[in-house]
Amino acid sequence: MTGLQEAGVNLHKLVKTVGLAAFALGFAAAFLLFCGLMRAAGGTGSFGDVAGAFVLTLVPIAIAYHLAHYLSYFLLSGQLIIPLLSDPFGWGWDLFGSAGYKMDIGIVTAKFVWYLSVSAIVAGHLIAVYLAHMMALRVFPTVRAALLSQLPMMVLMVGYTMISLWILSQPVVESSMPGG
Repeated sequence: MTGLQEAGVNLHKLVKTVGLAAFALGFAAAFLLFCGLMRAAGGTGSFGDVAGAFVLTLVPIAIAYHLAHYLSYFLLSGQLIIPLLSDPFGWGWDLFGSAGYKMDIGIVTAKFVWYLSVSAIVAGHLIAVYLAHMMALRVFPTVRAALLSQLPMMVLMVGYTMISLWILSQPVVESSMPGG
């Protein structure tokens, strides 16, 4: 480890980067594991076919996360376009009378962000479960096989939702108190 530090590697950033990659790989591995369980429960199809058919059912979750995490940023930083509309080249123009506009940080409250985040994540997961069920009806030969295949996917989605909501419940700031 000292060799890495001597080479100019920031170990703290390295550990955080590896942890982030491992977390994403863990979610992908869980999805693939549950695709194998879905295939076994449904009793038909190849692993690749099942994983390929269901991977797009995760898109609503990705959209929900982006909405939950970036809408407040967009609403705040997006206000910076208002003065740019009046002076797009920075030449001192005031075409629309909005060159002096200042960002209103009160447009988004912490309560709004929390409710939006929870609602987006729950809605994204519900849509994903619905799409997975519709896909199961296409992939598996009988309604019974489709329903049985969805038991593992339901467990996975509930698990993803619980982890997501747990992450949202964590404090956003670090304690500056010793031992806190």
